[in-house]
Amino acid sequence: VFESTLNPVTRRTGGMHYTSVENIHKVIDPLFLNDLKDELASVRRIKTEKNRRKALYEFQDKLSKLHFLDPACGSGNFLTETYISLRRLENEVIADLNRGNMMLGDLIDPVKVNINQFYGIEINDFAATVATTALWISEAQMLHETERIMQREIEFLPLKNYCNIHEGNALRTDWQQVCPSAQLSYIMGNPPFIGTRLQSPEQKSDVIHTFGKDWQNVGSLDYVSCWYKKAADMMRGTNIQTALVSTNSISEGEQVANLWEPLMADGVKINFAHRTFRWDSEASMMAHVHCVIVAFSYLNNPNKLIFDGQNVIRAKNINAYLIDAENTFAKSRTKPIMPDVPQIGIGNKPIDGGNYLFKKDEMEAFIKSEPESAKYFHPWYGAEEFIHQRPRYCLWLGDCSPAELRKMPHALKRVENVRNLRLASKSAGTRKLADKPTRFHVENFPQGDYIIVPRVSSEKRKYIPMGYL
Repeated sequence: VFESTLNPVTRRTGGMHYTSVENIHKVIDPLFLNDLKDELASVRRIKTEKNRRKALYEFQDKLSKLHFLDPACGSGNFLTETYISLRRLENEVIADLNRGNMMLGDLIDPVKVNINQFYGIEINDFAATVATTALWISEAQMLHETERIMQREIEFLPLKNYCNIHEGNALRTDWQQVCPSAQLSYIMGNPPFIGTRLQSPEQKSDVIHTFGKDWQNVGSLDYVSCWYKKAADMMRGTNIQTALVSTNSISEGEQVANLWEPLMADGVKINFAHRTFRWDSEASMMAHVHCVIVAFSYLNNPNKLIFDGQNVIRAKNINAYLIDAENTFAKSRTKPIMPDVPQIGIGNKPIDGGNYLFKKDEMEAFIKSEPESAKYFHPWYGAEEFIHQRPRYCLWLGDCSPAELRKMPHALKRVENVRNLRLASKSAGTRKLADKPTRFHVENFPQGDYIIVPRVSSEKRKYIPMGYL
């Protein structure tokens, strides 16, 4: 209900992308739930009833001592699904114990897992209220399942249980005050996805506050990176484990070295990861983003797993690029590795409103009406023209003298259109370009053969398309 109330602007500025049950389990199953299920299965295989019942009580007690923090909890999706999953495990234990003679105290109140074990931080006040309510509702639902097992009613007063959802900015909140690290077991969640260029001034300030001004290239870090840093600070010196959903930018490009090299130098290790997948939200206006899941801690789990679609890869080491390889970092650089190689640059950028660009038939018609213009036409290659072989042509008048231009009224009309377009721009730099309307904003004319690399192409391609022209 809460998710459906958000408009696209609120969702975008807040980096809000909410979570399906399927995607929640991509996080919590390998983080802890699979191990707990295996442990319960092992307990059930104990042959001696006395020992098995003792182990069941111990397992239930273990469940009641686990504590979970979602430091960007939204409307509580992660917390409620984790609570439900733990309670279903506990109900299996209660069902097994109910087949024999339960202790008197357990007959009165057989449930030990409590919503007090679940902590959240949320900046949106309405979302925080929804998360609290969702946990209470989940508690009531799971108690009904327990009642069916016990075949009797159990007293339920949800308001007697304090729900640990804290309203506030998670990046300005001391997580130790929410849940002490000595008590915490797992950190999980789906923090906001906001790229560097989309951050508000307040969000940029949050990034600097979290990392400190001395962190290298702090200005280039995505907003979600802050939760990795805060989680690492919380986990240091403990057995806490974290798994977070993020845009795949944190495992690609310049983000990798900027975020992960200092964390890994401090001892952080990646224990499992989901490579890029499409994130599906339960909200009616679905978020279409591509994400990774990264589980990390200061513990070195020998059973490292990489999930790549339907494939599961057992890894010796998972590096920051989510590859089974040693930790290495490709850093941005201003000088080439090899000397005397040509510099790569962006293509031409006319800022012409389309006045200088022509399809083949348009060019032919223009030349027919103004034959003198023929020598000023050149092939024009952008990403689409190169990849799909759809030729276009540009009218390049930068080398045309004023005397020649006056002989071509149609070309001169195009020049005037460009001048007026640039004068009307809100950008001071573009308005200045109106002084030279025959020139492009960016001019990059190769003097010989060259390699062309489209800036944008389909992610479905196995290789980046390139050409030699």
